[in-house]
Amino acid sequence: MRKSIREEDILGLGGIYCDKDAGDPIEYDHLRLVLTDDVAEIEVFNRGITLLFTDNEKVKRIHRVLCKLDDRKK
Repeated sequence: MRKSIREEDILGLGGIYCDKDAGDPIEYDHLRLVLTDDVAEIEVFNRGITLLFTDNEKVKRIHRVLCKLDDRKK
């Protein structure tokens, strides 16, 4: 997981992505990453819809890391 976070430079992507009003009901991913002294809080609203309608590379990077995190939970 740490490797994925570093490869995608996720710690530099703190903030909120997408539109809360896109999709119904609102689905969101809240990610709080803590690596040593670095902390990033990321919130992505309606990630599936966002990925369909945007070419935002930041959201794609976040999505790749979240998918790897989901894979670890299985």
